[in-house]
Amino acid sequence: MRPPILTVLALAALAASACGGERTAGRGGTIVVASAADPDNLLPPVARTVASKEVTDLIFDRLADIGPALNTVGDAGFEPRLATSWSWSHDSLQLTLHLDPRARWQDGKPVRAADVRFAFSLYTDPKVAAPDGPELARAIDSISVNDSVTCTAWFHRRTPEQFFTLVGTLVPLPEHLLAGVSRDSIREAPFARNPIGDGPFRLVKWDPKVRLEIAAVDSFYRGRPKLDRVVWSIAPEMQTATQKLLAGEADFLEALTPPAAAEAAKRPALRVEPYSSFDYGFVRFNLHAGSSTRPHPLFGDRALRRALTEALDRRLLVRSVFDTLAHVALGPFVRAQWTSDTTVGEIAFDRAAAARALDSLGWRMGKDSVRAKNGHRLEFTLLRPSSSKSRELLAVLIQEQFRQVGVKVNIEPLDFSAFVARASTRDFDAIMDGIHTGPNPSGVRGSWSTGAIAGGKGPNWGDYSDPHFDAEVDSASASTDVAAARAHYRAAYQTIVDDAPAIWLFEPVAVAGVSKRLNVGKLRADGWWLTVPLWTLNR
Repeated sequence: MRPPILTVLALAALAASACGGERTAGRGGTIVVASAADPDNLLPPVARTVASKEVTDLIFDRLADIGPALNTVGDAGFEPRLATSWSWSHDSLQLTLHLDPRARWQDGKPVRAADVRFAFSLYTDPKVAAPDGPELARAIDSISVNDSVTCTAWFHRRTPEQFFTLVGTLVPLPEHLLAGVSRDSIREAPFARNPIGDGPFRLVKWDPKVRLEIAAVDSFYRGRPKLDRVVWSIAPEMQTATQKLLAGEADFLEALTPPAAAEAAKRPALRVEPYSSFDYGFVRFNLHAGSSTRPHPLFGDRALRRALTEALDRRLLVRSVFDTLAHVALGPFVRAQWTSDTTVGEIAFDRAAAARALDSLGWRMGKDSVRAKNGHRLEFTLLRPSSSKSRELLAVLIQEQFRQVGVKVNIEPLDFSAFVARASTRDFDAIMDGIHTGPNPSGVRGSWSTGAIAGGKGPNWGDYSDPHFDAEVDSASASTDVAAARAHYRAAYQTIVDDAPAIWLFEPVAVAGVSKRLNVGKLRADGWWLTVPLWTLNR
């Protein structure tokens, strides 16, 4: 029997690191990152995709960084960034931040405390409809300015993750450039395509769906990045992006499929870097008919969603597509989060039981081997992004497994921008979806709560709503007792798993492909791109 891919890759990565360690790291130079996704925009409050976050996290600076321990409780381990220090009031409801006076926007203007206050007003303005705005508004009442480099955040209540909620969500923004922009059209503002940040890199040029380039800021107050430029070469699909890496046209690709990872490990000019991931993938059901308030004719029925989940052999799906490079997803959380609970009861695979449940719901098998009820066939369309090979394979396997119980699935591939447009306007039956979450478990509210529906504009694209789930998450995020918070999160996870608004599919073990001329150090689970300013090229 061949050894698991993850073992092969780990050994290959270790050998490559040993060889690479004999080289001398240099400064400067340009690297090319292959990507199959284009940013939707580059304004942090409204940027929805991981591709956008990769760029904005390098153009804009944060108040503080979570640090290598990925702790989200309290402020232990957090590292100063724009805020050089901070202090708490006795009741922990006031946090005073002291900004680095050397920080500058890339047009030369100093970064001021007023920019932090302005950013908070932007994130929490309903006209902006920032995905993280409701979470921020629930945690913080306001931000006041003490002087030009000092501001105070006023919290509604004391919670375990209140510090992380602020510094992990709020990106300070230049008030002098954005104050005059209409809030209800800020997504389309020129700044969202050509931002002026305060981070280690500045935008050079963005040709949508083709190429995006950033350059080091020589005067960056915390020290110039070691690379000169980073270029994202944007491909229409992951297979093309992978070929760019294998052909030597790119230096880095964040996620390789198992076959591509095995191939990259054999290439003399490449090495593979396995790293932890905060991603999970799933089939999301639209619980309403399009963007209306009417229940979806199929997925508005909880019992039907549970039967469909029961019909899928998720372990076989994950093993067939990812080999050993993914786990079966447990729910709307990942194993790296401190609230992860592998004892949450799943809807287990049982095809015979699924067939019986469909029969009991009135969905009878027809002569064409498709079930029907009251003249309506058990048939729906599954959207998938054409840029993802793994989702393409999963969709086909899901289609076949559903066929075996009399469910007809029509697969519709879309380029990424069209996929996001259809999903965000609720123009779908079901989608092959995925979320890049973070270390904070309270982030589940921003993706799955009733508040995240936000009048049809929020990231809860399937419009899932359960007051018990909302209440448990609220109780968990408000608790100052870690054990109690963990218990509330477990109850929330069990509620949403039982409700089956999605079929939880996979939690990948990420494997990056890296040119041997590039030194990336340890890739972070919460974002491989966060250490790019420290990357170097071999001389």
